[in-house]
Amino acid sequence: MGLLKKEELYYLNVPKLGTFAVYDLFDCTFECLSNPLCLSINLASLRGADGKLWCELLSSDKHQNANQYVANRSSHHFSFQLPCSTAPCQNGGTCQGGHGGDAFKCLCHIGFVGKYCEKALQSCKEVYDAQRSKVSQVASLCFGSRQLSVFCHMGDFGCGDGGWTPVMKINGSNETFEYMSPYWENTEEYRTQGGMTGFDSEQTKLPSYWNTPFNKICLGMRIGDQTKFIFINKSASSLYSLIGDGKYRNLSVGRNKWKTLIGSQASLQHNCNKEGFNVKCSSTGGSRARIGIVGNNEQVCSSCDSRLGFGSWGMPIKANACGNVAKHGGDNGNKNLKAMGYILVQ
Repeated sequence: MGLLKKEELYYLNVPKLGTFAVYDLFDCTFECLSNPLCLSINLASLRGADGKLWCELLSSDKHQNANQYVANRSSHHFSFQLPCSTAPCQNGGTCQGGHGGDAFKCLCHIGFVGKYCEKALQSCKEVYDAQRSKVSQVASLCFGSRQLSVFCHMGDFGCGDGGWTPVMKINGSNETFEYMSPYWENTEEYRTQGGMTGFDSEQTKLPSYWNTPFNKICLGMRIGDQTKFIFINKSASSLYSLIGDGKYRNLSVGRNKWKTLIGSQASLQHNCNKEGFNVKCSSTGGSRARIGIVGNNEQVCSSCDSRLGFGSWGMPIKANACGNVAKHGGDNGNKNLKAMGYILVQ
């Protein structure tokens, strides 16, 4: 049960489980140990005419009833050294416990696990694995030495079950994350508060861009009230490792799957169909995207005039950082569709 701590000349004035006349502290302690509801005791400081001490068994302690804990010259208060009295739980965890030993449990904040809530989780997948909850929620994650609250997307919203860690949110109408933006090739954050909200219009770039390893990428585009997602099986140490050096890395998603991000309005030229990371055609001003696909009306990938993707730029319309642009023979006509883009990893 743990050791008794003596508080001389103090009295805890709470409802009693029982009152006994005892010879010494040992007898009073034995009575308390015999009652599973007993958490502390009051014991008289002086013996009565019969040579005994009155002993009161209490169902609470001074920590829970600080206002009822008062100085009193006729008694001593004894409380058990409960595990939670040492505040063992870290990172804001709440201690729940009973008597002595290891009989306690730390209720951890979302984003922390371990007996003492000592381990900081590093991805929303780890949060999902720890909780097995499909309820999307804000969690505190550890990115290197940086602790940051992000909105973890749980359940299947279009990319499959599991915890999805947000990486970026891109507004196609803004230049912030166009192809030429330095944000694609550096490890700087951008408006991290945007990482605490869901699929909205607030742009962000989180430390997960260069810190979070993954086996899957989830890509989403929202145009109006329509949001479409695709997922790609791809493993890497981070998204930055695939994009940051500016080198082209291919993917084999297929033009039809890329077009599902836009829906029935999507349009791409029939040829080239080069896809992947840092994808672009050979001409200086041709269409390009940090993640996506480009097309051409000619058989070669030179002067491409269509693209669909994230972090995009180039002819025929440069001012579209996320979405779909097509001209000169697009399979669904000319298009300039600007989307709100979402990039997540798992």
